[in-house]
Amino acid sequence: MVQFTKQAKSNQEHLQTWQDRGLTIPDLVRADRYLSFIGYYRLSAYTIPFQIVNNIYLSPNENVHFPKSQIPFIYLPLTARIIPHKYKVDTSFDDVLNLYIFDRELRLLVMDAIERIEVAIRAQICNVLCHQSGNAFWYTDEQHFNYSYAHMRLLASIERQLLDEKERLIRDEKAIDKRPLSQADKDALKDKVRKENFLRHYLSKYDSPKLPPSWMMIEMLTWGELSHLYVGLKSTQAKKQIAQNLGIHAEVLESWLKTLNDVRNICAHHSRLWNKEHGRSIKIPTSNAIQWLQQPIILSNTAIRYEKRTYMLLVAIQTLLYKISPNSTWAKRLKDLIEQYPSLSKANMGMPELWHQDPFWQQALQQN
Repeated sequence: MVQFTKQAKSNQEHLQTWQDRGLTIPDLVRADRYLSFIGYYRLSAYTIPFQIVNNIYLSPNENVHFPKSQIPFIYLPLTARIIPHKYKVDTSFDDVLNLYIFDRELRLLVMDAIERIEVAIRAQICNVLCHQSGNAFWYTDEQHFNYSYAHMRLLASIERQLLDEKERLIRDEKAIDKRPLSQADKDALKDKVRKENFLRHYLSKYDSPKLPPSWMMIEMLTWGELSHLYVGLKSTQAKKQIAQNLGIHAEVLESWLKTLNDVRNICAHHSRLWNKEHGRSIKIPTSNAIQWLQQPIILSNTAIRYEKRTYMLLVAIQTLLYKISPNSTWAKRLKDLIEQYPSLSKANMGMPELWHQDPFWQQALQQN
């Protein structure tokens, strides 16, 4: 461990460093503007694919690349020096910027699909458990959960959200009372704020039960809480039914819920997605009953572990969309997006060059 000693630099200094390392920047004013509104730190992550690894500078006319393992054993002339982060020949600022734009558009496309998937999962959990238990308040009974599930934490979270919303409602009503309006207008405004969302409506109309029905509760959970709730369900039959209604198996859904939550957070925080090596691999279906890739994944770079890259997540998303939204044009939009960037390294996404020719994608790509 060492002390961090780097000092903040201006955009002009960053751009000069990039130029010194071989990046072509035809329009410095334009590049400066992008750095002002994207940030050097964020954009610099997209320069890495364009850099030469372990480049040793010997003379003005000679650059030599050595494997990393050999560098300590090479005797270099006194004039030689290692140039970190040097760029490949003819790499321009627009190459970096276009990769950033592609990743942003990919995140938006993924979030569009995850929104539909998340809504569908919430609905399925609620519908299946209500039907199976015959009780709109099934989640308040710990018998529906495994012993390891933090049931009291769930109830405490729901109750806390209700209390917080009640305090906000009271605050809004008091603010209305202070306004110079007729009592009739005040009453009309109060009626409106009491119906502003489903929690306020429940608090204003019902005094029992203290906690809301499950179709309200399910909307109050974060994705992480939703994932834990599904995993914590005691009824194997319910878990199987929920997963089956989504076109997959229960153990697959458990895995995908966790990974999709990770991806959702990546997209929500505008982090790099396209070539990310994800911390956990999704469970790949082995049953023929689940729609999945039919051809082996062969990448141009065999060192890449495709099962940890983003392409597997894109396939999982489409598997769920086949059941949730069979007429969706999401796959076509994905293909169109990738085709807009022909120089994109698909291998870094874990994606074969001819990915769209796998029979798995054909039905989705035919949608209008």
